[in-house]
Amino acid sequence: MGEVDVFARPGATATAQVQVFTRRASGLVRVMSPYSAFAYNVLNIGVIFPWVYITTLAAFPNANVWTGIIITGIFTGFLAVVYAGLASAMPRTGGDYVFQSRTLKPWLGFAIVSTMIITFFLQWQALGGWLVAVLGLSPMFLGLGLTMGNQTFINWGIWFATPTGAMVTTMVSSTIAALVLIKSFRWFVKIQWVMWYGFLLSFVLMVVMFFLTPTSTFIARYDRATQVIVGAGGLTYQNLLSGYFTPTQEAAWFTTLLVAPVALTSLGWVGYAQEQAGEIQGAQSLRNQMFINLGGGLFSMVLMAILAFAMIQTVGQNWLSGAAAASFVTPPLPMIAPWFSNLALMLTDNPIILFLMIIGILLNALQVVFNVIIGWTRVAVAMSIDGALPKVVSHVSPRTHTPVYAHVIFLVLGGYLYAYIYNMVPGYLTYTLAVTTVATVMYIGTAIGGAVFPRTRREVYRTSPIAKYKLGPIPVITICGAIAAVFSAVMLYAYIVEPFLGIANLSMGFTGVQSLLIMLAIFVGWSVYYFVRRAYLRSVGINLDLAYKEIPPI
Repeated sequence: MGEVDVFARPGATATAQVQVFTRRASGLVRVMSPYSAFAYNVLNIGVIFPWVYITTLAAFPNANVWTGIIITGIFTGFLAVVYAGLASAMPRTGGDYVFQSRTLKPWLGFAIVSTMIITFFLQWQALGGWLVAVLGLSPMFLGLGLTMGNQTFINWGIWFATPTGAMVTTMVSSTIAALVLIKSFRWFVKIQWVMWYGFLLSFVLMVVMFFLTPTSTFIARYDRATQVIVGAGGLTYQNLLSGYFTPTQEAAWFTTLLVAPVALTSLGWVGYAQEQAGEIQGAQSLRNQMFINLGGGLFSMVLMAILAFAMIQTVGQNWLSGAAAASFVTPPLPMIAPWFSNLALMLTDNPIILFLMIIGILLNALQVVFNVIIGWTRVAVAMSIDGALPKVVSHVSPRTHTPVYAHVIFLVLGGYLYAYIYNMVPGYLTYTLAVTTVATVMYIGTAIGGAVFPRTRREVYRTSPIAKYKLGPIPVITICGAIAAVFSAVMLYAYIVEPFLGIANLSMGFTGVQSLLIMLAIFVGWSVYYFVRRAYLRSVGINLDLAYKEIPPI
């Protein structure tokens, strides 16, 4: 892993006085098969993200959730093609950062991806731990307690759903994940097979049980569980239906379209596996990349649509709308939150079936904890190799082939510090609600990068696998990039103007847009950092601009 000046002329010897740019191979190795990357993408996309199924219904009861999911999946399919085309041309660690910094302006790609991944993936780590606690451990113990008559299990289930329970879960799961990933990425690839097949087993079983359970049985079990878990003052099925369901006058076709900005928070991550493309076998193959990105996105879309349809036909759409609206009330009401894994508790009285339904959801949530670490560290490594971040960040152990220091940095900041801030600091989330818009801006950046790829990197595009695909004279990647960029821009507009999404409320003045302004300030901060860093490197004889004229090493 010696340092090589790739810009030195043949036969020339680089010296400290004439050094222009020093580039190192990453040291990472390709240990993930295309099928493993496909599974990684599906587990990451977030079939289990619970807000997808209820957020729009809370405001618009007549929205068709499963149809909205399919519409979103079709449009994100164009984004997936862009990722596949860019990744097969530049199969390198760094994903969105590499794509945007090589097809757009380097500073712009750096600032966009740093705002989302380097900054807010710290918060996503806390969210991953929350998923483990609230979607996995809490319903697991609540369900076992209900089916076995064990009050201790019920108490544990209640505790895991508290801020303290989620914080501790994040810290513990992050530590375990970091230790595994530091030891060997190959270990994670093997562990992920358990997560993958465990998730598929639980998903199939849960959907079947939703279809088999009569609504009357669900209601009886929900009311009983409410009495046991919440107490005599807990809101019953009928309480939620009569007290919190509010009909809407909006047209159903319009409210169904409003499912899309919520579903995008899940299905937008169709290209996430590319953050560690340097560790995927056959990543230069367009066929493999289409399988990983487009295939993973469409498969996730189908699973999400099926789950939404099965759940709603059992629990009732009007009730789910009322329960969703009640779950967003502050302070929290005495009720069982309508997360799908909580509702699955009402599908059986058999503890074994219940365990099998929830264990895969828990494993998927744990995989999110892993994949957030992987994405952050790989993007940070790519930035460091280019020189945009300090060299220490990209140190890869020659023994384990993993970025040890990057893992430690992320564990401290995301796994510990943000675990506390996210769960324990009152009102913190109100300042970061616009993080969804940052992700969408990143999608727009990559989509535009794909659209202009044939013009801004002509030679790289000319030799890329996707170059032979055109619609008339227009490259397919340009068409897909344009469609994906427009769709993502429409979603960004919805985030800004639709108050029910919880991101902005233009009628409230400064208070209603403060989260957006914070995101903008962070973007500006990273932009300033980039130019300061570039000036510093130039002062010591290193031209950072030259890094972006080449595709990064493997």
